[in-house]
Amino acid sequence: MDPQNPDYSLEQIVASVEHRLNSCPVIPDTRTYTISHFPDVLAGVNDGIRLPRQVFFGPCRFRTGPFEDYKLSFLNMFFSRTQKDRSFYIGELNGLKDEIKRCYSPKFAMPPDGELVEMMLYDGSFMVELFRQYDEGTDFMSHLPCPLPTLISDLLKLENQLPFSVLEKLFKSSNVGPRASIHPSQTFCKSSEMVYDVQEPKHLLDLFRRSLIPTTNSDPHRSKRYDQRHSIQSMKYLRSVGITVRQKTAKSLLEIDFRKFQIPPLALKIPPLAIDDFTNAVLVNCVALEQCFPDESKHFTAYACFMSCLLKQPEDVGYLHIIKGVSQDETSFITTLNSIGTSLSATLRECYLWKQFCEIHSYYNSYWASIRLTLLRYNDFML
Repeated sequence: MDPQNPDYSLEQIVASVEHRLNSCPVIPDTRTYTISHFPDVLAGVNDGIRLPRQVFFGPCRFRTGPFEDYKLSFLNMFFSRTQKDRSFYIGELNGLKDEIKRCYSPKFAMPPDGELVEMMLYDGSFMVELFRQYDEGTDFMSHLPCPLPTLISDLLKLENQLPFSVLEKLFKSSNVGPRASIHPSQTFCKSSEMVYDVQEPKHLLDLFRRSLIPTTNSDPHRSKRYDQRHSIQSMKYLRSVGITVRQKTAKSLLEIDFRKFQIPPLALKIPPLAIDDFTNAVLVNCVALEQCFPDESKHFTAYACFMSCLLKQPEDVGYLHIIKGVSQDETSFITTLNSIGTSLSATLRECYLWKQFCEIHSYYNSYWASIRLTLLRYNDFML
């Protein structure tokens, strides 16, 4: 007993600790869900990138607009094509309802079970029919209530996802032809050589992101060598020491090459990149997904940080000859990239581009680069 407090007892301490633990908010375990809200580190991202514009899926805050009626027309097509009783699909999804609820972060306001099953049927059948028609070459775009890039962009918003198990269940049970595929990557990259060997994706965004991760990755243990001291200059300054950019033909926009010992002019080889709202939204949502789940690789985060170094100002875009469709969106795109670079570069411990960072940094600070820069300045002075 405490002489200063005669009523003091171990039981009271235990009770006090129990009370505080019971009233403490539970920190969500990211291993138990697969669909999350945007991470706090990207809180400054504007709503046009984070939230769907026209097409809403799952328990998002808004489910209004012409696309809700459009989904019903796709549900009719789904039922007509499959020739199965409607109660069959409702029963299939009802058996998944507990798994579906576990897929969403506790921050989502989940509807009652019946409404959740109905929502999954509307949204899931729409996605299955959409990709079936795309795969079969059906002209569905002429009837879309919004531009196709807006639809694809909304399909790939982090907070607008459906559990992949829902799509898989509807896909497998709706006797879809062998050519059909639930895969938006072809639409985005216009490539027939995408990587399809993605095991157990969380949802469409996760499937898309992982399909673009290069198959020939460097040793993950060696990638830890990346050091923030090896940050690189923007294109304006890299160009002044003889580093140019060449367009690279690749399966993924993430495949960036630089060979330090190549005979000048040194070339940084980068796949083409479109600067527009669509690319901006998809890139940032892939980064957001990586930040929500610690066990995920940080390929898109590394890519965004690398590009944020190259593109500091709009004038840098002119030196980067791999840019497609430069428009008024370039300032917004560069601002978003720089925001990601500022927020996340310090947290990037494993980086698949560590070798490129190191070699560009090393060359820029080398004796040969300083000679070239001196000669360039001398020529400018003489002229």
